[in-house]
Amino acid sequence: MRVIHENSFTPSEVEHYRQVVFDNLTRGLRYVLDAMKDMELSVQSHNLSYVELVEQSLGIQEGDPYPPEYHEPLRQLWDDPNIQTAIRRGNEAALPEK
Repeated sequence: MRVIHENSFTPSEVEHYRQVVFDNLTRGLRYVLDAMKDMELSVQSHNLSYVELVEQSLGIQEGDPYPPEYHEPLRQLWDDPNIQTAIRRGNEAALPEK
């Protein structure tokens, strides 16, 4: 609604949402990866090295830039066909829609 009515966010709100977005990306992907075990799915072999990075993500702190080492792993994992299958089957695991 703020964007529609041209009300800007405060710098602290922008920072808060920036941290939340990164957390949603990594935590949501961890939920999918956990659900994949029950669905008997696994990421493609060339993406296995990225799983550990995502599973050990601690988030970002105030003022920290988005870690560039996450860009390619998040993109590759999102493009993984088995992750996409798990997301489509999300109702089986009650995955959040974030």
